[in-house]
Amino acid sequence: MGFKSSSLLCLAVVLAVSSSIHALDVGKLLAKSPEFAAFTKALTETKLIDQINSRNSITILALNDGAMGGLSGKSPAATKAILSTHVILDFFDEKKLMEAQGSGQLLTTLYQASGFAQNQQGFVKVALVGEGEIAFGSAVKGSPVDVELVKSVVSQPYNISILQVTKPITFAGVDAPNAKAPAGSAKAPVASANAPLSAKGAKAPAPTDALADAPTTGAETPISEEVTAPTPSSDAPVADAPAEGPIAADVASPSLAPGPADAEVAADAKAPSSSSKTVVGLVGAVMCFASMMVVM
Repeated sequence: MGFKSSSLLCLAVVLAVSSSIHALDVGKLLAKSPEFAAFTKALTETKLIDQINSRNSITILALNDGAMGGLSGKSPAATKAILSTHVILDFFDEKKLMEAQGSGQLLTTLYQASGFAQNQQGFVKVALVGEGEIAFGSAVKGSPVDVELVKSVVSQPYNISILQVTKPITFAGVDAPNAKAPAGSAKAPVASANAPLSAKGAKAPAPTDALADAPTTGAETPISEEVTAPTPSSDAPVADAPAEGPIAADVASPSLAPGPADAEVAADAKAPSSSSKTVVGLVGAVMCFASMMVVM
């Protein structure tokens, strides 16, 4: 039992020592070189230093105070994106960089792990420039590879490597790193409730305009008052009235034309019957006979 307890105690001590050895304190390492004061301050303000210290294996492309001038005028989001690109998620010294350059390997950065990188923004490529000097650049197509390596500042294989470079690594879209185009961003114009659009896009008259054009009804013009057209007299049959103009032609449609029965009634109304003629003749004869008798 005692042996088992001793073994567990030794294991705990080893783990504690191991964790203390591998724990990173980038701020403390950079503080040894005063020329990186502005760079260290920027890492602290953007809270990137906490993410860096949580890693077990990291490479930092550090900028001295003069090179930090390349970030002047940048927004806080753009500054954080650029500094994130200067943090490579693996240990690289000059030897490993030469190997990466020869194989065309792209280096994964902390910006890629942020989730905001688009296309190749979160990767860095290595190349040889000038007389075989190592240089870095964004992996975004068309980006220059002109950020040259100055010197190695700190190297603790295989945990942390701090390399000084000449200027910041920039890439297309860095000024709006968090901007993502929403689908269907264009909004259709909303028609006003007071001004609906017709089928051709013309604005229909508003209700107020319609009320303005309509005649108003006041005390002098009661609502119940109606204008009636004169009715035709019984002596003027409808059949004798001629239809004039296109309106009359429309009114005289086949469905409204008088039928045979109506024609007979109209004929009877015009011409007196034969019995009526006989009665009139007899009355006239009697009147003539009476007048003759009076004369005699």
